[in-house]
Amino acid sequence: MLCKRSCFFQALYLLKKLGHLFKLRSYFARQILFCLRTKSRVEKFTASIVLAEMLHFFTHFEKGFLHTMWGFIAKPGITSINFLHGKRKQYQSPVSYLFICTGLYILLHNFIINHYHYHVSAASLAQMNLKEQANVLLRTHFSPFIIATLAICSFIIYFVIAKPIFNFTEVFILSLYGGGTYIIMLFCSDIILGFFFKVNVITPEVFLWQTVLSSIYNFWFCFNLFTKVGVHYLWLKLFTTAILMAIIGLILFSYLPLAWIYLFGKQQN
Repeated sequence: MLCKRSCFFQALYLLKKLGHLFKLRSYFARQILFCLRTKSRVEKFTASIVLAEMLHFFTHFEKGFLHTMWGFIAKPGITSINFLHGKRKQYQSPVSYLFICTGLYILLHNFIINHYHYHVSAASLAQMNLKEQANVLLRTHFSPFIIATLAICSFIIYFVIAKPIFNFTEVFILSLYGGGTYIIMLFCSDIILGFFFKVNVITPEVFLWQTVLSSIYNFWFCFNLFTKVGVHYLWLKLFTTAILMAIIGLILFSYLPLAWIYLFGKQQN
């Protein structure tokens, strides 16, 4: 008799606990439904909302982008080490940094060309030799050539000077930052030459200046970075890297567009 009574009370206790669980479940279900309903109430766009969104974008853009740009111009070594060691929230991500820099440069470069009428007409293009046409192709399809150059330069830096301190992925990420910063330098160069001195920015002379600027910045980046991590025979490796990158860059920027014109231009003809 006692056993039956005890089983009965245990069953009542379990039912009571189950009731509490069902109440709890229904409470959470109501909360979830409430959240979903409030989320589904989409506000209409007003001028204040648009201004707030623009302000949010530009303030967050400025904090990360300008800090990253200045860091990789003035102190590329310590900036690279900080990023690789996990202090990444203060920096723009490498891919978006490269894309933003490239987009800004292309917009400004095209604006200067359109504003000062530096277009190459079809008749002029037909009279150009193959090398001049390759220069035009390089400037009008800048992004694929710069990405290919960054990938090859990453291999050179990794095998000559960075291995085994950094792996290839780390070197490539730093190359994206370096490439983006160099493009910002081209952006500033176009402003100075194109706006202030009214120089035609699509001439071979300007391209030569940009090549010199690239060599100087590459050397500064590598020197400032690898002096911080202690590389043996640093100067020998730096000069070897600089010579190889100059040769590879010259081949890529001079002969890759020529090969493209020769292969695909001939097919179109």
